[in-house]
Amino acid sequence: MIHCREFVWRFMMKFKTGCAVAVLSLLCVESSYGGALKKSFSKDGKIEKAEAEETQKEASPEQDNKSTSTTEKSAETSPPKEDATKDTAEAKTETPKTSEEKKREIEGDPVVARINGKKEIRRSEVLDNMKRLPPQMVQGIQADKLFAMVQTQLINTHLMVEQARKAGMDKTKEYREGLERFKEELLGRTFLMRELAPKAENESALKARYTKYLVDFKKGKECKLFHIMVNGEKEASDVLAALAKGEDFTKIAKEKSEAASKSKGGEEGYVPVELLPSPIKEKIETLKEGEYTKEAVKSENGYHIFRATNWRDTTPQKYDEAKQMLKQVILQEEMMKLFERLEKQAKVERFSEDGSPYVPSKDDAKAN
Repeated sequence: MIHCREFVWRFMMKFKTGCAVAVLSLLCVESSYGGALKKSFSKDGKIEKAEAEETQKEASPEQDNKSTSTTEKSAETSPPKEDATKDTAEAKTETPKTSEEKKREIEGDPVVARINGKKEIRRSEVLDNMKRLPPQMVQGIQADKLFAMVQTQLINTHLMVEQARKAGMDKTKEYREGLERFKEELLGRTFLMRELAPKAENESALKARYTKYLVDFKKGKECKLFHIMVNGEKEASDVLAALAKGEDFTKIAKEKSEAASKSKGGEEGYVPVELLPSPIKEKIETLKEGEYTKEAVKSENGYHIFRATNWRDTTPQKYDEAKQMLKQVILQEEMMKLFERLEKQAKVERFSEDGSPYVPSKDDAKAN
């Protein structure tokens, strides 16, 4: 269920469900999912898993057994030779080192790219940028390939920066103002993380929020959702035309979808319809078993086509399944309390768009 919650969250962000959610998303990436990001790229995470799979391909048990058997047989049948000859024979039968073993031998922080003889990019910089990537973005990519992709991205970024400096863009007013805005946003985000993250990680608070979740839970409908995302309107039309001809949804998803669920044939897992943003909910709740949306849903990141199967009543999530969702809820609640407290402590004057005295509307008054 966690996977489908992440799917719902991504769509909430793409359809702009409010300022609070937008700010909260920054927290979710760095706190609720912060631990998951670190774990994904630790020795137990995705990169190490990809390397292990690659290692397994390079040196399978059968190969190891075959190599050992050959060595033993050679030792039994061959007459004794001089030490130098023996060393050479042993070197020939030695099992090649795997990529994992080679990586363990890397010492220090070697330079992995040099640009124009001056700018150096080190291994640690590439690895640090790899750790910041969302897990769904790197799913299924081998470690060596991901390293090369990030390495290329860093090289391209430096080349662009170099050209921008040559053109004097770092001296422009727009650049200086943008830099100041970024500094303020980063500082504000750092403050929020330090203030709110510990509260969202508090086990007692999470369990209390889970109890409330069980009390408030209302049965609804959920379905196993399949999803195809493409970049343009024409691509969406082509997909819909292919589906109309009877082509398999999962096959098209694997071939053409840009979503993270591509490798699974577009399957996003069971998704409660009530949690979906309105543009998607309105389309999906009308679908019968096995039907797909006859029109693509547009968002900021592309065009989306859905298929719904296995309709059933929703059931409460178990505590471990609901934990990430509960952290997000606590973060949002605590963030609103924090903003309210800070505003009361300060002298804040509001004005209308034209600079005249601000008069709150009835809706604003209710919200406050």
